[in-house]
Amino acid sequence: MTSIPPPPHGGSPQQPGFGPQNPGQGSPYPPAPQPPGYGGHPAFGHQGPAAPHYAPGPYQGGPGTQAPAQQPPKDFVVAWLLALFLGFLGVDRFYRGFVGLGVLKLITCGGAGLWTLIDLLLIVLTGGKDSTGQQLAGYEKNKKVAWIITPIVLVIGLIFGGTNLATGGGGEASGEREEVVVTAPAEAVEDDAVDAVDEEVAEAAPASEEAPLEEVVVTEEEPATEEPAQEAVVEEAPAADVPAAQQAMSAAVAQGRTDAESAETDLQVANVLNVRSDAMCESVPDGAVQDWIGTVETVDANGEGKAVVVISIDEDIEIGTWNNAFSDISDNTLIEQGTELYDSALGLAPGDTVTFSGTLKSGTEGNDACYYASNLTEVMSIDSPDYIITFSELTKVA
Repeated sequence: MTSIPPPPHGGSPQQPGFGPQNPGQGSPYPPAPQPPGYGGHPAFGHQGPAAPHYAPGPYQGGPGTQAPAQQPPKDFVVAWLLALFLGFLGVDRFYRGFVGLGVLKLITCGGAGLWTLIDLLLIVLTGGKDSTGQQLAGYEKNKKVAWIITPIVLVIGLIFGGTNLATGGGGEASGEREEVVVTAPAEAVEDDAVDAVDEEVAEAAPASEEAPLEEVVVTEEEPATEEPAQEAVVEEAPAADVPAAQQAMSAAVAQGRTDAESAETDLQVANVLNVRSDAMCESVPDGAVQDWIGTVETVDANGEGKAVVVISIDEDIEIGTWNNAFSDISDNTLIEQGTELYDSALGLAPGDTVTFSGTLKSGTEGNDACYYASNLTEVMSIDSPDYIITFSELTKVA
């Protein structure tokens, strides 16, 4: 029978699973290292209580501020196109978040064009920024296209603007030539009469003093009897062909000019348009124009190839289409290609006499209340109104 040796002092018999074990004995896992101060002395056969272990858990942080999410930057292409075509309305500033500057830009019509050009160049050359200070997205990718297209559009705009000014100047020049032709015969008659009187006086002077007086009286009466007959023919012939409604519109405009000259206050001047509008609504009901007569002032084309026609019906009174697609968005006065009206416009030139029909554009409270005048100021609307019409017929008078 085998005897078990007694345990060391203070110890107890070692049982399987208790006390220190050599690696590989009892448990398949190696013993975990113990920190100093825990367990029994190495000379003893057991260990003290193990140090507590804590499993990692979620962090329970205290209250704090969380950074707001950054909004994505505005698109460069959209901002560039808005600045190029609608910059004078401040749309590009509204898109980039500058609402206050957008309103100011709208009120000043893009700073008379200068502010519009500066904003466009800043966006094209630097890429621009939105109201949060971020660079517009897509600048590096699209800047070369913007550099090429922007100057082309600006040059085309300058060309069309110069063409419109040249066309308008040509119309005024033709009107001046017509006035010279009309007045020239009267001046020639007066010169001839004076020369005839001088010759008669020179020839009769040596004969006697009484004879020249009688001959002078006779020669002065002859041109006086001929001139009224010529003026009657010139004035009465066209008056018979002008429709009554057209004559009434011309009379209303002429009366408005007279009233404005005699007005003593700005309120009286403003009331001129109200009185004139009432007269026009009564003489031209529903804006119906039928077989009116006038002289062609402008025959042109806008950027889309649509016809622009302006006709003068009297001194400084014009009726015609809009001259650009932007103003004509809701009125559709520009003459479309491929229509009979367009073919009629092709045969016209400045200075031609035409008969025309159509419908006048209705007025607004901020403009002539009866029929719309496209003049920029109240004074221009009184002195030389430009009315907008949708033509239905254009016929050149042979």
